[in-house]
Amino acid sequence: MPRVLDALSVARGAARVCVLSLAWCAVMPAQAGGWLLASPEPRVAPGQSFELIVIGSPPEGQWPARLPAQVELPDGGPRIAVDLVPVGAVGPMQQRYVGQWPSEVVGMATLSLLESPSARLIFDSAAALRTPLKSAQRQDVADAGTVTQQGRSDAPLAPAALSFHEPMYFVVGGSDPKSARYQISFRYRLFDDQGVVAESLPLVRGLYFGFTQTSLWDLSSDSKPFRDTSFRPSLFYQWKLSDPSDGNSAALAAGYEHESNGRDGDKSRSIDTFFARIDARYYLPNGRTYVGVEPKVWSYIDKEDNPDITDYRGYAQLGLRLGSDDGLMLAAILRRGKAGVGSSQLDLSYPLRQSVFSGVGAFAHLQYFNGYGETLLDYNVSHGPQFRIGVSIVR
Repeated sequence: MPRVLDALSVARGAARVCVLSLAWCAVMPAQAGGWLLASPEPRVAPGQSFELIVIGSPPEGQWPARLPAQVELPDGGPRIAVDLVPVGAVGPMQQRYVGQWPSEVVGMATLSLLESPSARLIFDSAAALRTPLKSAQRQDVADAGTVTQQGRSDAPLAPAALSFHEPMYFVVGGSDPKSARYQISFRYRLFDDQGVVAESLPLVRGLYFGFTQTSLWDLSSDSKPFRDTSFRPSLFYQWKLSDPSDGNSAALAAGYEHESNGRDGDKSRSIDTFFARIDARYYLPNGRTYVGVEPKVWSYIDKEDNPDITDYRGYAQLGLRLGSDDGLMLAAILRRGKAGVGSSQLDLSYPLRQSVFSGVGAFAHLQYFNGYGETLLDYNVSHGPQFRIGVSIVR
C-alpha cells in the first residue's frame, strides 16, 4: 500500500510540473525577453525569508547573483526594495530565489522584479505564520503556485480600511518663540468590498472619513502652553484614475472638510470648504524614485470667524514630492493668497529603518516653514522662517 501511495504522489507531482510547463509555454510568446514568477507558498511571514521561482531564459545563460525586486502596497501605496539571491536551480529555465519580506508589511502585497516589471506575484503576509522558507524546502517544486503575469490577478487587492492620510511627525525648533510642532492623521474607508451596503451600492466603496490634527507647542513660556491646535475632519470620495500596477498612478479625491481650532471668543477660528485633490506619481526608470504632484483646490462654505482668510490662504495649494519610499524624500506645500502673500513648507526626511509599510516607519525629519498661517489662529500673521528637526512616522 505505501508503494501505491508513493506512486500516486509521484504522479500528482508530475502532473503539476506538466501544468506549470504548459502555463509557461502558453505565455512564452507574450513574455519574450521577460520572466515569470511562481511560488511554492503564497503566504509569507513579516521579517522572515520567503522563496519564489523565476521562470525564463537567463541572460547569457547565467542567472544573476542578485535580483532587485520591490514590494508594492495596495491602492497605489509605496514601493519597498527587496533583494533576491539564488539558492539553486530547478531546471534549465527555472531558478529558486529567496529574500526577506519587510517586517512591517502585513496583508496582501505584490512583489515584482525591477528588471522585468511584468514578472509579478501576489503574497499574503500573516504575522502568525511559520517561516515560509522552511515550509517551501519540504515541498517539491511541482507544488509551485499559480503563475501571474502582466500584473493581473483573479483576486484584486483591496485597500486597507484604516490607513495613513497626511504626514505624521514631531519636530522641535523655530523661533519667536521656540516651539514643537506635531501632526497626527488617519483615514478610514467606511465600506469594504464584501459588505452588504457595498455589494448593493458599489459606489460607496470609495467613501472615506479623514482626520488630521496639527498642534504648535510653545516651549519658551513658563507654563509651556499649546499655542494653537487645528482639527480637520473630512468626508470625501476617492477615485482611481489609473491602475497602480501599471507603474505610475493617479487618484482624485473630492469632498467636504471642516477646520477649526476649537476655541471661542476672539481666538476662535474655523472654515468649512468643499475641496478636490489629485495625487499623481510618475516613477523614474529605476522604478523606485518618483515625482509626485498633488494640487488641491477648494471653495469656502463658511469663513465667518476669519472673513479675510482668502487674502492669505487663497483657494488652492500645490504639493510636490521627489524621492523614494525607501530613501531620501523632499516634499513641499505651497500656498498663495489673493493679497499676494502666502506660505511655503519644505519637509526633508530619510528612513532610520530599512523598510517601511505604506510610508510608515521611522524617519529623520527636517522641516522649514515660512509665511503666513502656520496655525489657523495666525492665518494673517507671519513669524518669519522656522526651522525644526525631529522624527516622522508617516511622510
